[in-house]
Amino acid sequence: MTHTVIIYCSKTGFSQRYAQWLAEDTGAEILPYQKRGALHLDAFDTIILVGGLYAGTMRGLPWLKKQQLAGKRAAAVAVGASPADSPELAQTMEKLFAGQTQIRSFYCRGGLDYARMGAVDRAMMAGMRAMLRRQGQEEALRLVSVSFDAVRRENLAEIERWLKECSGE
Repeated sequence: MTHTVIIYCSKTGFSQRYAQWLAEDTGAEILPYQKRGALHLDAFDTIILVGGLYAGTMRGLPWLKKQQLAGKRAAAVAVGASPADSPELAQTMEKLFAGQTQIRSFYCRGGLDYARMGAVDRAMMAGMRAMLRRQGQEEALRLVSVSFDAVRRENLAEIERWLKECSGE
């Protein structure tokens, strides 16, 4: 395995759990996003960002896009509440990574944890539920009305395959 670092941004713990599992499975170093200033990216062949997907944005992605990634392998793992086969998710991922040839994108389903959300996020979710209710989108409303945890270790399989292919294993 190449020298890999995993940087994670996590509000409610889903992204952190995926990052920790990925580090355990690959032997990569792991670092919370808040400590990225102390990181020397030159020391790594592979950089993986794991961050929450909120309202069409991925935490930490603007930072990763600004880094000098020439000669490195880079990946971004978006963790969100949407089912992986959601058409809206495909559109969001396409917009987030349009024109990004250097960063490989992945998605892992996380969940919702209203107890660990901040007041702003809970208010945003209340607004979303109200909009879904008005639009009569009962299935979508049901999915975001309660906390749930869809984090599964097997969701990392595609990322781990990519890492092995990158290192020639």
